[in-house]
Amino acid sequence: MAKKLLALLMAAGMLAGIMAVPAAAADTPAKKEAYVNPNGCTKESPCSIASPTIVLPGIAQSDTELYRDGEPTGLKGGTVFPDTENMKLAPVIASLLASLFLQHDIYLTKAIYNLVCDILEPQRVDNKGNYVHDLRTTVIGRVSEMTEGQRHTALDVHVPLQEVLEFAGDDHVYFFAFNLVDDVWNSVDLLEKYIDKVRKETGHDKVNLVGVSLGGTLITGYLERYGHRKLDQIVNVVSCSDGTDMFADLFARGKVNRNEGFLYHDWIPTMMDDELGVAEGWDKTIGYSANLLIRMFPNKLFEGIISAAWSGAMDTILGNCTQFWAMIPCDRYDEIAAKHLKGPEKAQLKKKTDAYHRAQQNLAENVLAAKADGVHINNIAGANLFFGEGEYTFFQAVESIDRINGDGIISVRCAGMGATGAAPGKTLKQEGYKPKTKKYLSPDGKVDCSTCVLPDNTWIFLGQPHEVGRNDAVLHLASAFLKNPGMDVHSNPEKFPQFNYVMNTNSLRRGRLDDAKKLLKEGDLDAQAKKELKAAIKEGEAVRALTIGDAKRAEAATKAIEDILIANGIRSKPYEQTWIQKRMEETTEFMSRMALYYYGDHGFIEGGSVRRFWKKVLK
Repeated sequence: MAKKLLALLMAAGMLAGIMAVPAAAADTPAKKEAYVNPNGCTKESPCSIASPTIVLPGIAQSDTELYRDGEPTGLKGGTVFPDTENMKLAPVIASLLASLFLQHDIYLTKAIYNLVCDILEPQRVDNKGNYVHDLRTTVIGRVSEMTEGQRHTALDVHVPLQEVLEFAGDDHVYFFAFNLVDDVWNSVDLLEKYIDKVRKETGHDKVNLVGVSLGGTLITGYLERYGHRKLDQIVNVVSCSDGTDMFADLFARGKVNRNEGFLYHDWIPTMMDDELGVAEGWDKTIGYSANLLIRMFPNKLFEGIISAAWSGAMDTILGNCTQFWAMIPCDRYDEIAAKHLKGPEKAQLKKKTDAYHRAQQNLAENVLAAKADGVHINNIAGANLFFGEGEYTFFQAVESIDRINGDGIISVRCAGMGATGAAPGKTLKQEGYKPKTKKYLSPDGKVDCSTCVLPDNTWIFLGQPHEVGRNDAVLHLASAFLKNPGMDVHSNPEKFPQFNYVMNTNSLRRGRLDDAKKLLKEGDLDAQAKKELKAAIKEGEAVRALTIGDAKRAEAATKAIEDILIANGIRSKPYEQTWIQKRMEETTEFMSRMALYYYGDHGFIEGGSVRRFWKKVLK
C-alpha cells in the first residue's frame, strides 16, 4: 500500500541481525561476537562457493521508522509513511465548502498544501538533501540471520532468489537495506562499508551486486565513486540505472497526458479498481462518481488543488531528496534541474545531484571499464508496455505514455542501458528506424539491442511488467548469471534467449502449489480427484521450471489449481459483483461519459460550461 500511496502522490503532481540503529549509522550493525562462517571461509582460505551476493532491493523493500525522543513511533515503511494522526482537516473542510459555494479558491489550495506538508513531515528533507528527523532503517544482513518473517518478505515477496540460495547458501546471500529519503551518496558510501563487511565475513575478495529497480541507482553511483575492483558480477534486474522518463515528467510538471477522455473519465475509476481497492465491487462506481464530484469545481480551481498537493510533496520530500533526483534520466536532468534547483539555498543540493548526473553520464564508460577488467555484467529489462500498463495505472497520467517503450515503470532504454524501443503499439520499421544489424533485433521488430552498452549481455522480456518477481523465467535467468559467470546471449539461446516473454507464475510460487500439495497429502479425495490434482501439481511445477515465458500456459496451470482449491474449500471464489453493483457501475459510468461529452474538462457551473452544454445539445 505504501508504494501505491507514493505512486498516487506523484500522479497527483502530474496534474499540475535485524535491528534499528540511529540515523547517523543507519546501516552499521552493533558490535557482536566474531562471525564464524559454517563453510570454513577465511581470508586466507576462502571456500569454493561463488562470490557472495548482495541484493540491492527496489522501492518499498527497505523498512525505515520514525523515532521521537529515542523511541519508535510506529510510523514506518519502505516508501512514504504518512502521519495521518496529526492531519488538520478542519481548515480543509471549511475552505472546501466555501470554495464550492463561491466557485473560487477561498484558501483551499493553501489548506491542501499545508495538509500534504503535515502528512509528509516525518520524512521531510532539507534544502541540503538531508532528512531532518530521526529515521532509522532496519539493517538486514545475510539471509541466514533473517527472522522467518523477514526471510519471507525478502525472498518470497520482494526479490525471490531461492535458486541462488540453493547453490550459494544462506551465508553467501545478503540484503542491503537503505533509506529511501537518504542522500543517495550516503547510501553509496554505506554500500562500500557493507561490501567490506561481507568480504571480511566470507573471506572472498569480491562480491556480486544484484540491483533491482531502485537498487540500480546505487550501482551507478558506486561505480563512479568506488570503481569496480571489489566486484565480481553485476546483475541489473529492471534496474533504474539511468532513471525513468516517468519521473522526469512528474518533476517537470505540466508533462501530462491531457487526453480529456482519460483524465476526466477513465483514470480515476481505473486507479480505484486496479490499485486502491477501496470497496470490493464498488470501486469503479466510486471512481465514476468522483469524476462527477470534481466537476463541482471550476477547472482552474481543480488544477490548483492538484498543483498545491504536488507542491507540498516537492517542498517536503521529493524536490530535496537526491535519491529521487537519481531517478531523473541523464538526458533530461539539465532541464529539470534548471527549474527546481535555483538559488543559493539549493547550492549544496545541486552539488550532490550534479555529481550523480556525472555518474549517469559516465555509466557506459564505467561499465565497459569494469567489463574489460573481468567483471561480469548482465542487464534484464522489460519491454513493449507503456507507462502504467500492467501495473500502477497511476502513471498513465504522464505525457510520455505514448512514446516510451518499457515495463510500465522504467523504459527499456534505461533498464537496457541504451536499448532502442519503438513507441508502444508500433514497430521500429513503422517509425523509420533501420538497425545496423538484425542480430540483436527482437522477433516482433520492436526492440533493438545493438545500441546497448552491452548488446551481448542485455536480455529483454517482451510484454513484461516491472514486477518481474512474478515471472519465474526472469528469476531462473538472474540465478543462471550468478551460477555461470561469463554467460551471454550466445551461451545457450535455446534455454535463455536474448528476447524472452512474459508470464505470471506468482500465485503458483506464493501459495497455490503448496496448498495443492497439502490438499493431496491431507485431503479426503477420491481416486479421480487425486489423479486430477496430481496432474495439476505436475503442470504447475513444470510451468515454474520454464526458462522461456509462456503466459497462456502459466494462466491455465494457475487456473487449474485454483479451481481445485476452490472446489475443496481451500480458497474462496473470486468476488463477483452483485446485480445492484453492476447496475450502479453502469449508471455512474454513463453519467460520467455524458458529463465528458457535454462539459469536456470544465466544471458544471463555471463560465462557459452552460454555453458548451447547450451547443452540444442543439448539435
